[in-house]
Order: sequence, then C-alpha cells, then structure tokens
Amino acid sequence: MESNDSFIMLATFEAPYSVQLCAFGLFLPLFVVTIVANVAVLATVAARVDLHKPMYMFLCSLVVADLISSVSTMPKQLQMLLTGDNRILRTACMAQMFWINVFVIMQVLTLAAMAFDRYVAICFPLHYHTIVTGKRAIIIIFSLWSLTISAFVPVTILFAPLKLKDSDRQMQGILCDNIGFARVSAGDTRIHEAYGSGIIVVLIALPLSVISFTYFRILLECKRTHSNDFKNKALYTLFTHFLLLMLFFIPLFLSVLVPRLVKDFYSAQVRNIRCSAQYTSFLMPLSNVTIYFFRTKELRKEAVNWFHKIIPRALSNSKLKKVSVRVE
Repeated sequence: MESNDSFIMLATFEAPYSVQLCAFGLFLPLFVVTIVANVAVLATVAARVDLHKPMYMFLCSLVVADLISSVSTMPKQLQMLLTGDNRILRTACMAQMFWINVFVIMQVLTLAAMAFDRYVAICFPLHYHTIVTGKRAIIIIFSLWSLTISAFVPVTILFAPLKLKDSDRQMQGILCDNIGFARVSAGDTRIHEAYGSGIIVVLIALPLSVISFTYFRILLECKRTHSNDFKNKALYTLFTHFLLLMLFFIPLFLSVLVPRLVKDFYSAQVRNIRCSAQYTSFLMPLSNVTIYFFRTKELRKEAVNWFHKIIPRALSNSKLKKVSVRVE
C-alpha cells in the first residue's frame, strides 16, 4: 500500500460535476477512437505488403508513439473527471513524465526522418530506392527509439531520489512533466531541470534544423523545375508533412506556454483556461493517422480493401458459430 506521502495532485478542470461528466463523455470516445484508429493503421501496414515501404514504416513509428502518449495520459484524466480524485502516485507520475518525454521527442525525430525521406524522394527520385531502403528505415527507427529512451532514463534516475514537499504537492498542469515535478520536490532541483530541459532543447532543435533544410531544398527544387505535375506532387507532399508538424507543435506550445504565461493560480477561471489549453494535447495522437488516411490515397485504398476482406470473414465465422451451437 502506498502512503498518502506518495501522492501528487494534478490540476483538473474545475466545474460542477455535471460539466465534468460532459467532458468525460467527450474524452472517452476520443480515447477509444484514437486507440482503434492507430491500431488499425498498424494492422493495415503490417498486413498489406504494398505498404511495406520506408514512408509507412516511419508512420508506424509515429503511431506507436501516439499510442504510448494516449495510454499514459488519458486514462488518468478520464478517471479524474469521473471520480474527482486528482491524486496520482509518485511512481505513476514519474512513469507518465518519462513516456511524455519519449513521445514528444520521438514525434520530432520521426518527423525529421520523414522529411528527409520525402526530400530524397523528390530531389533524388532516381536514387531514392538505393538511398532509402526498408532495411535502413528500420535501422533508423530503432536508432531513434534507442536514442530517445537512453536520453531520458538518466532524467528519471535523477528525479527518482527527490523527496516531495510536505506543504505543496499541487502540480500546475494536468500532466506530469519535468518542471512540474521539480516544483513539488524538496531541495535543489536546478541540475535536474537543466539536464532535462537541455536534452529536450537539443533533441528538438536538431530535428527542426533538418526539417527546415529539407523544406528549403524541396521548395528550391520546385522553383527550378518547369514541370507543373512535379510541382503539384512535391507541394502536396510538403503540405501533408507541414500539417503533421503544425498539428503537433500547436497543441504542444499551447500546453507548455499557456500554463507558464498565465500564472494566476488563485483564480478558478484562469486555472480552467490553463487546463483547457493542455487538453488540446489529447488531439495530437489522433492527428497523424487522420492526416495520412485522408491525404494518402495508397494508405486509404489498402485500409479499405483490408477491412472489406476481414469484416465479411468475421461475420461468416460468427454465423458458423451460431449454426454449430444450434446443431449441438
């Protein structure tokens, strides 16, 4: 049994219980749809040989990160809205903090890998299949996950021995993060915050530099060519990736910047604004599969074909089971 000393308080939406139930009614379907949609994309890419390409391998890396984000954050928020209990175990808070860090950095790193993949495909189309192979894509994905996890294991180890304050254990955000955990911890946490923030800045700045370079080169290639068909395809691909980037960074900035800019902790209205800004982060795990499904004809076609095959099969199996039960 965990003692009361092991709990941290998360911020939550402050409203009458009926309003919180309405919020629960909105977030529960969002959580279910997010999990089902991401698992469906993973299953489709795994089942359809035509999708065993580097671009879809990178998409699967995004999907796995999205699933980790949803599973590590939304169930706790749903429980808080339903029961009003905003306590979270210290160990659970640290685990959530670790996986949120992994999710954020893996999103940026994978988006950088996808930008490079599209850069090679557009600017060096004749050499694409020799430069970006399926084997190399798998090695890149494995390396990115290994780098991200190994970067944040020391952060977790640094925070683990910290003792919690006796007087104030109220997080200012709805999720556990490095700065929030440091604020409810006793003692000097400057080294912990500096290391954690430094890792995040470096692992975000470098991928963004790669993305900026690939965007510049693709736009330059579009300016040089006289083929309208090439320009349309290149810009369509670039815009799809840019949508992914924006739908990741806008909620991220809202959930990070608003709580730090709006600091009136004593006003329930202000605290609700902070929480609402952070709730936008729950949309991120669904945005990747949504954009790729509607913007990528090949994925949409293969997904529809696969579901058309498995649904009749499932229905026929259920009918056979009913018939066998009747015979018995």
